[in-house]
Amino acid sequence: MSHSGVLAGLYAGNFAVEISTDATTWTAVSNATVKVDDVELSRPSGEAYVGGSSDYATITVGKREPVELTLTFLYNEAANSAANTIFDRFQSATPTLGVRWSPRGLVGSARAYGTSNDGGTTFGLGVITGVTLSALDPSDAEPYVAMVTVRTPSIRQYTLAASNPTNLNPAS
Repeated sequence: MSHSGVLAGLYAGNFAVEISTDATTWTAVSNATVKVDDVELSRPSGEAYVGGSSDYATITVGKREPVELTLTFLYNEAANSAANTIFDRFQSATPTLGVRWSPRGLVGSARAYGTSNDGGTTFGLGVITGVTLSALDPSDAEPYVAMVTVRTPSIRQYTLAASNPTNLNPAS
């Protein structure tokens, strides 16, 4: 059987990322200062071998597991830098953070994703479960980075505005 389609790859260097401390006001952090690690969505499953005519196990599926996002930022001590915002938020009484991103960047009708607390209907804040400041090693040529892990109940998948989006707001 021949295949007639051509699969187009995606260059992720043009992605866009925004963070929020209130799920309403979003700040762009994707100007070459952030990396989004792999995001894994999973569900637990169970199995039982039961009698009858089937030679196969019965598989059941459980609830969706929480999702962990890890962002790596270039360290910066500017007043409103992502690293400072995240560290201050982690140290606060409400260590929460919203994250949304688009692998294709600010492209009309591009797919985007964001933290959600209600199964993906609206944006929500995840819990900051860890902040890591990289080792200070004078022999290392790598830039100094800070990492944050945000745990959220679910991910919202949505589409950006059809033309000329200027931020990661959903299409209306």
